[in-house]
Amino acid sequence: MKNDYVRGAPDPNSGGYGGGYGYGGGYGYGGGYGYGGGYGAGGGYEGGSSAPQRSFKDYLLMFRERVWYLIVAFFIIFSGSILYTFNKTKVYTAVAQVQLLRDDPSAMGNIPGMEMEPNQIRSAEDLNTQISVLESASIIVGVEQRIQDDVRERFMAPYSDALSLSGPLSPTEVLGRNRKIMPKRMSLMINIAYTHPDPIIAADVANLFAKEFIDYNLKLNIDGSMKAVEDLRIRADQQKERVEELDMKLADYREQNNAVSLDSQENIAREQLASLNEMKLNAKNVYDMIETKWNLVESYRREQRDLWELSFISEQSRVASLLESISQAKIQISSLSKRYREKHPVMIQLLQQLQESEAELSSAVQNAVNKLDSSFSESKSNYEVASQRLAEKEQELIELSKTRVEYNSLLRDLDVQQSFFIALTSRMTQEKAQVNLKNPNARIVDEAFPPMKHSSPNVVMNLAAGLFGGVAVGMGLVFIVAFLDDRVKSAFDIEGTIGLPMLGIVPRIKKLDTNSKAQAVASNVDRHVTETFRSIHSALKLNDESKNAKVIVTTSTVPGEGKSFVSSNLALTFANHGEKTLLLDGDLRLPNVARSLQLENDFGLLDHVDKDVAIDEVIIKEVYPNLDVLPSGGKSKNPTQVLNSAKFEAMFADLRDRYDRIVVDSPPLAAVSDALNLLPLADGVLYVIKFNTVKRKTAVVNVRRLWESNTPVFGAILNNITSTLSSYYYSHYSDKAYQDYYIHNDEEFEEELAGSVEPTVDSKS
Repeated sequence: MKNDYVRGAPDPNSGGYGGGYGYGGGYGYGGGYGYGGGYGAGGGYEGGSSAPQRSFKDYLLMFRERVWYLIVAFFIIFSGSILYTFNKTKVYTAVAQVQLLRDDPSAMGNIPGMEMEPNQIRSAEDLNTQISVLESASIIVGVEQRIQDDVRERFMAPYSDALSLSGPLSPTEVLGRNRKIMPKRMSLMINIAYTHPDPIIAADVANLFAKEFIDYNLKLNIDGSMKAVEDLRIRADQQKERVEELDMKLADYREQNNAVSLDSQENIAREQLASLNEMKLNAKNVYDMIETKWNLVESYRREQRDLWELSFISEQSRVASLLESISQAKIQISSLSKRYREKHPVMIQLLQQLQESEAELSSAVQNAVNKLDSSFSESKSNYEVASQRLAEKEQELIELSKTRVEYNSLLRDLDVQQSFFIALTSRMTQEKAQVNLKNPNARIVDEAFPPMKHSSPNVVMNLAAGLFGGVAVGMGLVFIVAFLDDRVKSAFDIEGTIGLPMLGIVPRIKKLDTNSKAQAVASNVDRHVTETFRSIHSALKLNDESKNAKVIVTTSTVPGEGKSFVSSNLALTFANHGEKTLLLDGDLRLPNVARSLQLENDFGLLDHVDKDVAIDEVIIKEVYPNLDVLPSGGKSKNPTQVLNSAKFEAMFADLRDRYDRIVVDSPPLAAVSDALNLLPLADGVLYVIKFNTVKRKTAVVNVRRLWESNTPVFGAILNNITSTLSSYYYSHYSDKAYQDYYIHNDEEFEEELAGSVEPTVDSKS
């Protein structure tokens, strides 16, 4: 009877384990597992969907199982805290209180160019700096030096036997270990605590720390001031050299540039520049006027016009008189021409005089032009000379300005350096006067006094720490061990990790041998075991696949998990319910069925397969009512050949027709692969797991091999669990009220069982 059921893939022909395992409310689920749909009608654990999650109760169960880890860890730690508390030397803590002051002026305070912020406590960083100073090794060394020789012996007496990595403890190491600095919030107050077995020494040392801190800071301030004075002296000397150097440089510059009085030189140069500029303007005006006249002369010449028509020529006396003479001569000639002809001596004389006057006029005009030409050349030359002199004077003034810039720069630099030198000298003088007036930047508010009560050991605190520490370590140890434990022991391991539904939980049977355990259902030696197998039978009957399964193979991970015990008692349960059942020993390497039922194993399966002995001759009939047993008939050297033979397969086909149920006890999967050879002939598999024995990883690997065979795995049976642990781990699978119900009706059950079960042995050789 096969199907395609594989892990994670729902079977369409499966109806699911609905309705609960067992009857009467025994070891029942309530909803059941569904191969095709999850936890029955509840729809919980769907194949391949979401695995069960650990609940808070699971963690409580893990804690309950390993509670002794907690008890032992708690006992060790709490006992240790008690021993430590009452054996520790009593020590006393004295506290001195110091107030930090804000004012601490800087030596460089008001020097131009060197202004610095006052050294004041303005922020948490400043306060932490003072605390670090108080915690420094310098303070410890100073306190150690303050301890006088007569007190030193008492101070070191409690630590004479104490050692460090470098040998016996030194006074500085003792001081550093027992000193504690405690700043008070939102204030400038600091508590200095010191702890010592002697309360008087504790108070004295705390006060020494406070005094050393104040003196140390005062010494630092004085040293800082003296260093500042020395720095000021050095800087003043350097500044003096700088001033002298600049003074010499300025004198050299004056000498090189002949710049004794730049102001007077610049004034003279500016006056000369103004005069030259005026001369240039005058020359320019003359030049422009003569140039204009000359241009008119040139223009008249080109036009061949008479030059005496020009006013500046006609206005000359010679030209003007000649023009007047010519005009009169022309008038006379014009008037006499009416009386005389041209050849007349009077006319000839007048014409000759006219010609002479015109010739003189031409000469006079030419002389005027020549004078104009000479004046033009002279005015042009004068203008050019004036322009050149003006440009030279301007350049001279520019050079003076350049000299003035560098000169002023040197002069300003000298003034600044002289001012800085004066400030340094003044500050140095002031600082020298203030060195002896330095005040400490802290003061003692409360001196330490010898305490009346010891500060350590703190009995309440130590015992509370031991109590809570023991509980915490114990709890941590419990859960660490629990998570490191890889063994199968809970429903979460079987269902969530291995991935199998759990069919039942078989309690541990005490004080019985192997033979009695194999017949526990028949003898009803343990009512809880009997009830467990009945609930497993009911669960198998409720599922469609297992309900009609004829051949059921039981296997396990490793030997010793109670696989044969489960096989025999499950077969007895089927038989008690009226089903014709055969218990077949399929472990041909280490057969156990016949021995556990106290039957002969001389003939059996191997005789039928290897020697062709009839099947009826090797089956032991009616061991119990409705129960036959087919032993192995010994051990086989080649079990896989037997299990894979055609004769073995034909035997199974014959047995299917004879029996309602065939329970096959097969070898464990992790040891050999014989069980896998039986799977093709089986209708389903029951996986037996011994409580707290098999590792989860090993079980997962072997169950995966079953999935890969495509043979339905009906579920897992957890074996050999104590009733106490069962009530903790699997309370949701059983109910105390139901158990009490069965126990109360036990007498009726025994009477019924006694009347129906009579063991008979029919062994054949």
